Amino acid sequence: MTIKAVFFDLDDTLVLTGEADRRAFAAISTLVKSNNGAIDDQELFNAFKKRFKATPWDVTYKVEVTEWRAGLWLESLREQNIDDTPLADAIQKCFDDTRLADFPFIDGTLAMLATFKARGIKVVIITNGHHFIQHEKLKACKAAELFEYILVGGDEVVAGRKEKPDAGIFLKACQLAGVDPSEAVHVGDSLTTDIQGGINAKLAATVFVSKKLEVAPAGGPQPTFTVATAIEIVECIDKLEGPTVNGGEE
Repeated sequence: MTIKAVFFDLDDTLVLTGEADRRAFAAISTLVKSNNGAIDDQELFNAFKKRFKATPWDVTYKVEVTEWRAGLWLESLREQNIDDTPLADAIQKCFDDTRLADFPFIDGTLAMLATFKARGIKVVIITNGHHFIQHEKLKACKAAELFEYILVGGDEVVAGRKEKPDAGIFLKACQLAGVDPSEAVHVGDSLTTDIQGGINAKLAATVFVSKKLEVAPAGGPQPTFTVATAIEIVECIDKLEGPTVNGGEE
């Protein structure tokens, strides 16, 4: 088997978005306490996260996403009888600025990409999410300098197409990279979008990134490999291109 392209998810695969989010919430905690000592920051965060999980942006795309999220903060503040639009706006700005101020690729990314380049393997990012938010993240980590192609699920949705796990976005990546699906591998931290999407597109293999090496639940999408960090994908490619997973020769 010859692998000619590797597709990567972005958030919590190539960049530790969860850690960046935690730093942002810590900064917000300092902000709100300095503004109004009566605010219960944990209650505020819980209220915001509940709203965010339900509708992280305006699905009609009529309201700009940062304005929408500032509105979620305002609604959450109102639960504590605080009606302060400027504070809600400041909270959202604090979140965005803090998160993107330090948004690097995980350690080892440059060496991994250099290895793939030396082997003639194309590298592509396929990331879900609101187009504006994802493009800001991609700028923050300077992804365009390192990856040959980048596909943002939000762009696909706005254009009337679908994001992961739909096979279409993976097949589009194959077309851009000039490879057949049987020559591509996808790496990501979501079983429902990354692994299922790679399976839907009939890629050569899928690699599930799980820091705790979680086992995929029976009956759900099953990855070809499970790794603790995306950097281990090089070893997975070696296994695919050398001896097969069950020990035979290709």
